[in-house]
Amino acid sequence: MTLSARAGSFVFVAAVFLSLLFFYTAYDKETKTIVPEKLLAVIFFSDAAKTWSELNKVAALAAIGLISCALIVGPLSKMFPKAFGKLLLYRKDVGIAGFLFAFLHSAYSLFVIYGLDLNKMLFANPKWIGFIAAALAFIIFFFMAITSTADAVKKMGYVKWKLLQTTGYAALFFAVVHFVVLETRTGKGLDVRPYGLLFLALAITALVVRIGLLFLRAPQRTGFEEHIGQTSEKDS
Repeated sequence: MTLSARAGSFVFVAAVFLSLLFFYTAYDKETKTIVPEKLLAVIFFSDAAKTWSELNKVAALAAIGLISCALIVGPLSKMFPKAFGKLLLYRKDVGIAGFLFAFLHSAYSLFVIYGLDLNKMLFANPKWIGFIAAALAFIIFFFMAITSTADAVKKMGYVKWKLLQTTGYAALFFAVVHFVVLETRTGKGLDVRPYGLLFLALAITALVVRIGLLFLRAPQRTGFEEHIGQTSEKDS
């Protein structure tokens, strides 16, 4: 990972986060417009409880968006290597950033929303399916994150390591289920601000693209360096 690639990943992650603050947090459902005052109220903690709640939603969307971007690059780089191959250099850092946002969202939800009460999480939770889906997604993303190193590849072997990383698409599916279940309201259906729907659409697109790759005879990567794009410059 070069310094420029790491900087590029940081800029992208920051752009995603800031865009969520502006286009999601500042969006007013009643007027269907961007209201800067709503964003300022969150930034300056006018209502601390509401601010933390909004930031938790932003973290959730940033997580699903960044992880989707990290996952979709893989199949796209196989379908269109010249156009997307170099993006593999950014995939690891973007994916790790997505996991960190998922961790923050999960921690807030467990400690603040559910108060570590198993009854609230499952037995008295009308949306328990969404909770279980989120738990499965987080567990998979956790193992992907802690094994996203060259040392892990050496210990596991590339084939087993790649298989584990591929389960990220199953985790993304669970994340989509979690999103849809929690944001569906009785009588309203899926009640999400437009910019939030864009992130849901991105996740679904990543899944569809991965399924599409199954029908193509794309070349398989055989090593960690190739997997993360370190040989892309030589091959281009």
